Amino acid sequence: MMEENNNVEKNESEMSMQDLMDLYEKPVRIGQIIKGKVIQLDEKEAIVALVGASHDGKIALEEASAGSSDSLAEVLQVGQEIEAKVIRRPQENDSFFILSMVEVQREEALVDIRKAFESNETLTVKIKEAVKGGLVGFYMGQRVFIPASHVELNTVKDLNVYQGQDMEVSVIEIEERRGTTRIVASRRKKLQAEKEVVESSAWENFEEGQVIEGRVERLTDFGAFVNVNGVDGLLHVSEISFGKVGKPSDVLKIGDSVKVKIISLDKEKKRLSLSLKALAENPWTNIEEKYPAGSITLGKVVRFTDFGAFIELEPGVDGLAHISQLSHKRVESPSEVLKIGETVKVKILDSSEANKKVSLSLKAIE
Repeated sequence: MMEENNNVEKNESEMSMQDLMDLYEKPVRIGQIIKGKVIQLDEKEAIVALVGASHDGKIALEEASAGSSDSLAEVLQVGQEIEAKVIRRPQENDSFFILSMVEVQREEALVDIRKAFESNETLTVKIKEAVKGGLVGFYMGQRVFIPASHVELNTVKDLNVYQGQDMEVSVIEIEERRGTTRIVASRRKKLQAEKEVVESSAWENFEEGQVIEGRVERLTDFGAFVNVNGVDGLLHVSEISFGKVGKPSDVLKIGDSVKVKIISLDKEKKRLSLSLKALAENPWTNIEEKYPAGSITLGKVVRFTDFGAFIELEPGVDGLAHISQLSHKRVESPSEVLKIGETVKVKILDSSEANKKVSLSLKAIE
């Protein structure tokens, strides 16, 4: 508090006439923090009787609080004692000192921000807007910039969704430059710390063979990354289904909830392998009963080789029709008599669960 304000801690009624004259002869300076009492207010403006000043002060709504308020009645009350900074002296057309409580709050906020920076504590800022490269928030009137890369752990496509939200952040940079203070903060730092705690707990409880609920986070050509209890595990394309899967996106979507089985884990290297098909019935189980030798069934031609054609009987079960079993005529290539995707009638020559093989014949039913 300024020295002149310290001189008026005692009640003015206790001062001598000379004390009062000396007090009021001292000029009130721009930037001075001064005490006063609210004597009148409406929705947009308050009048303040100032201690040690020859004129009353005036505070506009926008200078009363760094927060968003529609009425001064939400911020001040008649009779309330306040401290404010003088931002304009009385002029010919306005005999009031123009005051700002916001500027006092901004100074106090900077103290809080520096303390948080030094002690690695977090602050809660109100996000005002999305700008190029990040978000702008305010803490008690102080502008705080959060770079886009520090908003979430992953890339954010639309920063506008954070407008108006409260965000807990860590201060990562304070820079004094040309009379202004640049403050940079990070939400990512806090999220990363929380993620590490969650992951540590998850790894302690993971067990091979465990069935667990997860959420599809990312899709690649070779598989899907599924988040289970805060940890991303790999669901390889070969573990999605017993049937042939061209690419994971043919079966899964980002955001899908899936139940998976942990088929392997390495706690030291933090590697987690998951499976969907391990929870499904193996289509080769009791294959001899489902497709007994001598029976006739329908299948779909799925691929050719030099020695024959593979025909899908059901997802995960492909039978081989050897080139010698495609026709009574001589066949040089399966494509001479079949088309990929074609549905054909075949005869089961042999089926084996142990060898995962089904032998088929087209010529046996010609």
